[in-house]
Amino acid sequence: MNIPATVDIRNLCVMHRKSGYLLVDSLSLSISHGSSLVILGQSGCGKTMTCRAIIGLLDRNKFHVSGSIAFEGTDLLAMKRQERRALYGKEIAMIPQNPMTAFDPSMRIGAQMQETLLIHGVVARNRAKQYIEEALRQAGLDDPRRVCHSYPYMMSGGMLQRVLIAMASMTSPRLVVADEPTTALDVVHADATVDSFKEIRKRGAAVLLVTHDFSVASRMGGDLLVMKDGKLVEQGRTETLLTHPEQLYTKALLAACRLSSAHITEEVC
Repeated sequence: MNIPATVDIRNLCVMHRKSGYLLVDSLSLSISHGSSLVILGQSGCGKTMTCRAIIGLLDRNKFHVSGSIAFEGTDLLAMKRQERRALYGKEIAMIPQNPMTAFDPSMRIGAQMQETLLIHGVVARNRAKQYIEEALRQAGLDDPRRVCHSYPYMMSGGMLQRVLIAMASMTSPRLVVADEPTTALDVVHADATVDSFKEIRKRGAAVLLVTHDFSVASRMGGDLLVMKDGKLVEQGRTETLLTHPEQLYTKALLAACRLSSAHITEEVC
């Protein structure tokens, strides 16, 4: 018996209704349990639109989504909104680009995490505190009690990103979608964040990570998909594409990345 991939997307198209412009054009991809896929490309290439289509965050009055997005064999686009809501946040977790705007500024972190647990029925209320603190420790936060009692404005962007990862992992999702999770982070925190996603992958979840940073893609490993103008340009194992790309666009991106690194090195020296 064949076990379906965690997520299997076929001919996904996202069209802006007013202009008729295709923001995502016939994209197909698949991610299995315990695997990861990095989508890499320039700003505006359709990476974020792909994530938002999977999570169901696109306004139907503004965007038309077609094709199929199968989650463990069931097409999300064919499901009723109420049925999809039961999956989002529990079976399918989303980690947005900007952690500073992902939280309610008037609520303590611990209260927000507890609300997530109780909504999805993960644990009983009397066990929530212990569960939350353990999730924060696993995400690399050494003082979980202080984090729980803090308001979002009291924490750095890197710490908030770790909290988001803890919130995503504590419901044991089968798919984690991370949209540019390292953009606002320094190198140290970016590396730690990628390591957290690799740990989530080890636990059996499928991870879809979007980035425009080659170093993030290289550190994550797994499979890599390069996008341009809403279309798939090239796809394969990360180490292969970053060392022996076949398409001219991928080669140009890599060359630009190396040129930028060389310029920085020259300026420092």
